[in-house]
Amino acid sequence: MELPPDQHSRHDTCADNVLPLPFDAVNEILLRVPAKDLCRLRTVSQTWLSFLSNQRFIAEHKARHPGTHIVVGYNTALQEDRILYDICDLSGHIVKRVRAAGNQNELEWVMYTQPDLICIMKWTDMSIRLLNLATGVVYALPTSLAQEHAVYQQDVYNYCFTAAFGQVASTGVYKVLRVIVILENGPLEQLYEVFTLDDSNHGRWRAKQAPPYQVELDCRDNVVINGIVYFFLSYDVDEHKRRLASFNLETEEWSASIPGPLASLDDEDDAGVLYYDIHWSFQLTIGALGGSLVMACHPICSTPSSLDLWFLVDFEKGLWVKQYSIELSFRYPAYSIHPFLVLNDGRMVFVIDTINSGGLFKIYNPETKTSEDVMEMGYGVAFGLYTGSLLSLANSASAANENTTGFAEGP
Repeated sequence: MELPPDQHSRHDTCADNVLPLPFDAVNEILLRVPAKDLCRLRTVSQTWLSFLSNQRFIAEHKARHPGTHIVVGYNTALQEDRILYDICDLSGHIVKRVRAAGNQNELEWVMYTQPDLICIMKWTDMSIRLLNLATGVVYALPTSLAQEHAVYQQDVYNYCFTAAFGQVASTGVYKVLRVIVILENGPLEQLYEVFTLDDSNHGRWRAKQAPPYQVELDCRDNVVINGIVYFFLSYDVDEHKRRLASFNLETEEWSASIPGPLASLDDEDDAGVLYYDIHWSFQLTIGALGGSLVMACHPICSTPSSLDLWFLVDFEKGLWVKQYSIELSFRYPAYSIHPFLVLNDGRMVFVIDTINSGGLFKIYNPETKTSEDVMEMGYGVAFGLYTGSLLSLANSASAANENTTGFAEGP
């Protein structure tokens, strides 16, 4: 590992003073040490901190220690010690735990995630922030509604919302889509707003044309793939077939809804009749596996649970293909099962909401047709991926630089 000229003397001194070995030998030894232990070594002295924070060393260490880390975000209202999020390995070991900063009464909730980023809502003012897990930089989004929706501006507790964000496929620019439900007497009304994280909107939300349908607000079933945000349509308009809506972050337009895979089943078929009784018998969720949109179908409150995974192969035609039918077992019946991740070795990671024990990460091996529990997570959690090095993680959830006008230091 070649260091910048101005750092050679400091790192050579580190090797000479701490270990009676040449720099290259010290470097090679430390590259073999797990990141969690290196984080402890950083506290020994400023020299060690500088040595182990070098970006070239971090990159080389990451290459030597490839691995998948899961981000588990919490609702601090349900956490006695105000845990905001954990970062865990696939063995369920917590490698970093971050607690919410600020006032004890400021309840926060991790409502949505993308790789290396989390979206945090504060209950007291219904504000949302994006946090870069590696740098600690926070982007605080405006709390006011779009100018076009000024007539609805009112007490924050008179509406609720969900938010999803992702990168525009062609430019990599991040955009946030906010769906707001006005909680007044009469039929519920939904508003749609977009915020671009590049200063192009002058720090304001922009109202977007409403689609000819309403969408569900469950954050766990909002999926972003290649710059497209997918939603379930509302039960009120969707009846039993669970149609899907999509919003293109680049064009900022809605597409026509498409039916889910179960709509193609024959009503007279015994399996079809059972599938159609979704409200009481089956649960449908969506997720992303291997870059594809996947719909999971399973019986509610049963253990073991048969799980069918349908992959969307043609959005324009609404064409789905069932690629997996697997059996998963739990200590407690499952309420919902979310497809989460396909590992390099072909194993699949699922997030399960169970009755009585809350959330559970489970890994399924298609070759052996067996599954293993990774960790229990509690109730109402968000989940995502951390793809960077553990040595790059910010020290706390409180940002050293809270960005409110630009995103130069963001994700």
